[in-house]
Amino acid sequence: MTSPPGAKQQRGEPLVAKILETTLGEIARVGYEHLSIEEVAARAGVNKTTIYRRWPTPEVLALCAFERFSDNEGISDTGSLRGDLIDYLRRYREVCRSPSMLSLTRMLFAGGLEGKLGALIRERIEKDECGALVMFQRAIERGELPGDTDIELVRDLLLGSAQNLILFRHEQCTDEKIARVVDIMLLGAAHGGRAQRAPSAPPERARASAVTARRQGHVRRASGDGHRENEPPGDERRRR
Repeated sequence: MTSPPGAKQQRGEPLVAKILETTLGEIARVGYEHLSIEEVAARAGVNKTTIYRRWPTPEVLALCAFERFSDNEGISDTGSLRGDLIDYLRRYREVCRSPSMLSLTRMLFAGGLEGKLGALIRERIEKDECGALVMFQRAIERGELPGDTDIELVRDLLLGSAQNLILFRHEQCTDEKIARVVDIMLLGAAHGGRAQRAPSAPPERARASAVTARRQGHVRRASGDGHRENEPPGDERRRR
């Protein structure tokens, strides 16, 4: 494919960025299993040999495109856990709406967890999960959360709620709704992210109850000379 006469040729980093961005968009459009270098070249406006020289197979091209997408901006530090989480979910919302995240979703549904690409996807997911934990660890250090908070559980609940809201109810995912989700999660996290057990009876009361039960058992066995409680002996029954 040749460019129109007089068109300015992109070279170097701008050309690489355009090809890789087009690759992610193509994966989002047709899925990883149908990725075609020829189609990427056509949509990027470059000759297919330009792509083949640097990325000889669709897998290599997808790997490089995903590696570029995997370079995130890190976790913000706003000075409070609430501010960190709201900022994190707002950025997460924008990422989930991007062609890159749609590409990731389609690759996962296409069984893209195999081979080098699958390893890269798993690495990206683990990196994001570890990054989210940093916010909760900082909150514990600042005294915003109890020291025994199950931060992995709180993180999973937060991200699960966010994914459901962003991916399936994206029209409802406003800044106000994000703030409400964060406030509800923080309410639970304030209790350490753990289920509260009902208080057990004090040891003294438990021992007293056991002694009382044993005494009542002895009284029932002794009453009636071995007969059932409140039942007259055999001679009395016959006389009646």
